Amino acid sequence: MFERFLPVQDPVLIFALLMLIALAAPLISNRFKLPGIIGLIVTGVLLGPHALGVLERGYEIQLLGTVGLLYIMFLAGLELDRIQFIRHRHHSLVFGILTFSVPLFFGSLIARYILELSWEASILLASMFSSHTLLTYPIASRLGISRQRAVTTTVGGTILTDTAALLVLAVIAASHKGGAGIFFWSRLIAYMVVYTAMVMVILPRLGRWFFRNIATDGVVAFTGVITAVYLCAYLAYMAGLEPIIGAFLAGLILNSFIPEKSALMNRIQFVGHSLFIPFFLISVGMLVNVRVLFSGNQTAVIASMMVFAGITTKWLAAYFTQKILRYTLEEGGLIYGLSVNQAAATLAAVLIGYNIGIFNEPILTGTIVMILVTSLAGSWITDRYARKVAFKEEQEPRQASDDPYRILIPLANPQTVEELVNLAMLIRIRNSQEPLYPLRIVQSGDNIDERIIEAEKLLGQAVVQALEADIPVTPVTRVAMDVATGIQQAIMDLRISTIVMGWKGSASSHSRIFGRNLDLLLDNSTQMVVISRCLVPINTMKRVILAVPPLIDHQPGFAAAIKSIKILTHQLDASLLTVSASATMDTAKLIAQNVSPKVRESFVQLETWDGLLPWLKETLNEDDLFILVSVRKGRLAWQPNLNRIPRLISQQFPGINYVIMYPPETAWAEAAGEHEAKTMQMSFLPASHVQLDLGGSDISQAISYLLSQAFSDKEVIKNITGILTAMAKTEPLELAPGILLLHTHISEIQSSTAFLGINKEGWKLPNTTEDAKALFVLLSSKDATPDVHLKALAELVRPLQHIRSAEQLIKITSVNEVLNMYK
Repeated sequence: MFERFLPVQDPVLIFALLMLIALAAPLISNRFKLPGIIGLIVTGVLLGPHALGVLERGYEIQLLGTVGLLYIMFLAGLELDRIQFIRHRHHSLVFGILTFSVPLFFGSLIARYILELSWEASILLASMFSSHTLLTYPIASRLGISRQRAVTTTVGGTILTDTAALLVLAVIAASHKGGAGIFFWSRLIAYMVVYTAMVMVILPRLGRWFFRNIATDGVVAFTGVITAVYLCAYLAYMAGLEPIIGAFLAGLILNSFIPEKSALMNRIQFVGHSLFIPFFLISVGMLVNVRVLFSGNQTAVIASMMVFAGITTKWLAAYFTQKILRYTLEEGGLIYGLSVNQAAATLAAVLIGYNIGIFNEPILTGTIVMILVTSLAGSWITDRYARKVAFKEEQEPRQASDDPYRILIPLANPQTVEELVNLAMLIRIRNSQEPLYPLRIVQSGDNIDERIIEAEKLLGQAVVQALEADIPVTPVTRVAMDVATGIQQAIMDLRISTIVMGWKGSASSHSRIFGRNLDLLLDNSTQMVVISRCLVPINTMKRVILAVPPLIDHQPGFAAAIKSIKILTHQLDASLLTVSASATMDTAKLIAQNVSPKVRESFVQLETWDGLLPWLKETLNEDDLFILVSVRKGRLAWQPNLNRIPRLISQQFPGINYVIMYPPETAWAEAAGEHEAKTMQMSFLPASHVQLDLGGSDISQAISYLLSQAFSDKEVIKNITGILTAMAKTEPLELAPGILLLHTHISEIQSSTAFLGINKEGWKLPNTTEDAKALFVLLSSKDATPDVHLKALAELVRPLQHIRSAEQLIKITSVNEVLNMYK
């Protein structure tokens, strides 16, 4: 009675039925513990034109199916771990050769000697066994193993074997028509070279420009990406290649602009898995005509042999790959499950062969049956082994740095919310269940309710951005008398491990590094602190330049900082260039190379750390993200110029994105060694080197008097005084307002020694925020290594971490009080 209404013709009802199938089929499959893909394909068979006839495989279905196929290939390129792909490119080459040649060889023999086809038809049929479609790739993607080496190897091999199979198709088709001459080959090669060169050169530049200047919101970014994908697919078709190759190339190139954990990636995956990919799977099912199998013995025999050849030869290729590359049994099974599926390229080949008279109808029917059987088998095999691989990865021992990783994002400026949340998502450990904690401090006072409402609006931006990327988020509002105090309280209450903050690029005074609140946070925290100033979208960066200061490799938490930097670099699909001085490079390089994830790394060794800024002037460009791993004052690796570098970077490189990262740390006494600190203190700052009343003297006289406590040679005193006085007048280093530090190397001593002089009246000096009332002097031997000098420097400033101004020092009334500070 419903026959006159079938097949459905109304486009609205067709779309509604497709959406209903996309919703119900996976749910029903799950009830029977089958992959959702099987449910979609089987439903397509039942409702298609060769069964119940509810839906016709008309233009609308073909369009949606083609869009879905190209979307699968685009996602395969987009989700591909390019670092892993490059590292294992030889693995992809091995698998690509095997999965093409093994089915081609055995398939040709089966077709020629069992099915009794001509050599031309035999080779074309065997090339159909060689090709495959990543039909079950969404299973691996949903289980979070799209970047696992077996998946990466399969995806890379798929491009090789499908390209080769389609070339075989093109050659045989041209040969059958009598056109496979020199002109054919010249045109094909020329088109392929021109197309590949255009896509590889133009699309990256266009993508970088688009994300920096046009992609102002998520809708524009998504639309631009999808437009690029399907344009690349069509241009591939115009160049004589299959559109699937163009879609894959587009995904591979856009990979570096779309981080794995981003709102845009989440949108792309959502649209693909919920719309386009189900449409493709349904359309594949609608091709199958099961009744043809029973129309004659010849058809059944051909179909059976094709299914046998397709399944067996692909298993052999996966087995040989597993053995040659020494993969696990689970990885070998996963490769087989991903590569056994026949669909797009196979269908294209059989239709062309049928249309030009190489194949007959039994071959066409056998191909459809092979597509159905391999799709069902591939879905089950992929689901089984993908779960085993995912479970095995979850059971691997966790490193200490993989423990609960809670990121706090203090927010104040609406203009920097997107930048800071993006950075937090990019350094977040993959698959972490911990939410992000955007924080807004509301200072107590009048109109507190109104300011809390404004704070909640600001936090709302961060919440929406994180949720769009499918990352849990917990907004936090704190009312406090002081911003720094409120942040510190939130750190303790929430047990935060990392703080991500923004910086305007300038400090309120030369005595500060970043400004009052940031400096207070650094002084009163031991968590990792990431301070960012990014002026252009961070996802457009091509290279990360990491500056590693001397002795930083001895700093507790250095490996944790390197891990975060490598996670960030990996997410950006960028290269990592590490620069350091010779004394630190070897150890830092060893640590960096043993920290996961793996990225493209290179190293530059400077003769001295002072050569960093000149080197940066020659090296940095607008596509670089500069990261400095710094340390808090008083730690082993601290040195005065670390406090100046952020300001100098901001002044000398105003258009560059940069991040200053302070590693997490344990107690300083444990890190440096209590015994070493106590031993150094006995001779480092003797009582005679501390002078609490130097009033009435200028800076030169004060320095000379301090030196006279250690040296008797007047000429030596005069020379050293001249050096230090010039330093005080041209490049003084303020540890805090009114506290001055001068340090240098001299040949007259064998070990480091220090001095402290206090002048309550103060010394007037240029380039200082206020009159200097406390003067620290550190002298090291010219033969001393940088390590020795920096250890002495760190020990000298260690007690000053919580001293905010010289006023606290001038209140000291006895030398013993000073010496007690160093115990």
